[in-house]
Amino acid sequence: MKISPSTSWRLKDTLYRLALGKCKKCGNIKFPYQKICEVCGSLDVEKIFSKGTGSLVDYTILYQARDGFEKQSPMIVGLVRLDEGVDIVAPITDAEPSKLKEGVRVEAVFRRMRNDSYNGLIQYGIKFRVVLDAGNN
Repeated sequence: MKISPSTSWRLKDTLYRLALGKCKKCGNIKFPYQKICEVCGSLDVEKIFSKGTGSLVDYTILYQARDGFEKQSPMIVGLVRLDEGVDIVAPITDAEPSKLKEGVRVEAVFRRMRNDSYNGLIQYGIKFRVVLDAGNN
């Protein structure tokens, strides 16, 4: 799979930070950031950044990987509810499936997402891991 440096740059707020959109009119918070509120249609949406912490709502384990992600198989993908109240789907890393459960605290970490064997680029991004010191053990 070919990684485009220009595409990675354009997606930097999604790949490297959790940029949220908060509507100043109705208070709706959306991920990823969008300039228009999907609830009330307002254009008065400010960009805020998540603290990167939340809780695991649910997860699944994927045993088939798409192109470029073969070395990450099996991959754990979770539904994470950020502390800002937004649910996002994100990869879970550094976790034993037996220790995952609903409500466990998670935090965002910066990890390698994939390699590009064509031109040698490495793409990094955000994954979530279980917070060890939050009484989850």
